[in-house]
Parts: sequence; structure tokens; C-alpha cells
Amino acid sequence: MTAFPYAIEPSTGTPLLRGMPTRATDRMELFQLGVVESLAAAAGCNVSAPIIDNGIDIDLTHELPGDEDVPLRVQLKAVTSGWNANRSAISADLSLKRYDKMRRPGVMMPSIVVIMDLPKDVDDWFASGHPHTTMQHCCYWVSLEGAPARSGKTVSVSAPATNLFDDVALCAIMARIRAGGRP
Repeated sequence: MTAFPYAIEPSTGTPLLRGMPTRATDRMELFQLGVVESLAAAAGCNVSAPIIDNGIDIDLTHELPGDEDVPLRVQLKAVTSGWNANRSAISADLSLKRYDKMRRPGVMMPSIVVIMDLPKDVDDWFASGHPHTTMQHCCYWVSLEGAPARSGKTVSVSAPATNLFDDVALCAIMARIRAGGRP
């Protein structure tokens, strides 16, 4: 179990411990989901999650008055070490089945993979102090549409460091889709 190095519950003297100590990847995914939901809120998107996990973590819908809603499917991947040697791209693994679905051209609902770079130590994920909270992470996105066929059980996918995923990037993606383009 991970203890907070500085925190003791005052009335009992008990050290404060983080939950789910054996489920690090689940905690990373949950943290990423919260960050992406926050970015989506800032971009003016509605967020929904499939009830059954079919490899898509969330669906985003960009809504503008008097215009058609624009949908986007998002596969989330969080990593603590995925950078190439010159830090120009960050990578994560997808199942071959998910990769093949996401690379098909012309699908009705466009999709992207969002890869989050997280510090290895959970104590470094965020810090709170008046008047703000700072999160140490960054998300990058890639569309796999039209990507080449691959083999194996998993496929490493890379997002360029230039594809920062924030609220402005999300609005730009939605604008391209709304205009008839792809992410």
C-alpha cells in the first residue's frame, strides 16, 4: 500500500493510505478519464461511456445551437513510459482487434486514441493548494483511420508530440468533423 509521506489522520494517528494498491493501471485509466472529461467540459462536449467495455472508453458529442451534433469515439491509454528516444512521439499498446476497428476508413463515427503521459509516482500526478490544483500529465491524440494492417495480439500505436490533446485541440477536431473531414 502507498502511504502519503506526510499525512496522518489527526484523531487516530493512522497513516493515510491510497486505495487499490494492486490496480495501478486501473487508477491510471480512472485519472485519465477524469482529465479527459474535464477537457471535454471546457470544450463544450457531452461525455458518455458505453455500458459494456467494447474497447471504446468514452463517446464525446460536440453540440452547437442550430447545428448537428458531432460525435467522436475515444480510446484512452495512460502510460508512464512510452516516449521514443527523441521524445517526438508517445506510444501505447492496443489489441489487434481494437486497432483493426479503429483503422477502417470511412466509419460513421470517427475515433481517436488519446495517450496520457503520467509520472511513475502517483504522488506526482497532481498537487492542490490555494488557489488552484496542478495536474502533472499531458495527453496526445492520434487517429488510426487508414493505418496499415498489422499482425500479432497487440499493436503499438504512436501519437506525435505535436498532437497535444486539450480543449482547443478537441474543438479543432470537432470542427474538422463538422465540416465533413476526419479528426
